[in-house]
Amino acid sequence: MNGLEFRERYQEIGRTAKREGSISPMVDVHTWKQFADECVAGYDDNLAEYRGDLWIRRNIQLALDDVVLRRLEGFDAFSDAVQRADEVFKSVATVIFPVKDTSRYSWWNLIIPRYGGEEFASDLRRECGIVIAVKK
Repeated sequence: MNGLEFRERYQEIGRTAKREGSISPMVDVHTWKQFADECVAGYDDNLAEYRGDLWIRRNIQLALDDVVLRRLEGFDAFSDAVQRADEVFKSVATVIFPVKDTSRYSWWNLIIPRYGGEEFASDLRRECGIVIAVKK
């Protein structure tokens, strides 16, 4: 993910989305990959935190959709890294999250891991009627 112009444009996209603090494509991809790995291990927090943890993928998508960023050096490496992390997430997020209008949500909001920690599984059961396996 080389390229000064790429990093600068990525930061600009983040600031436009009202992000604060340091904005880095490498850190964001790492954060998304780390979240995906946590899901593979059995997401071990509550449903509210899970929903909050998905914010990074939305920010990444804003960058992936940016026509200016797509032309800059570093985009292909960034896109490939995101795709690899997406595949990790999709490997475990195989349960459909029930929503009435799926057009209002991005794909990562419409699937959840098939197993998770006890609190996560309990929240899903209580709040959404979804039963997933508890990973110990």
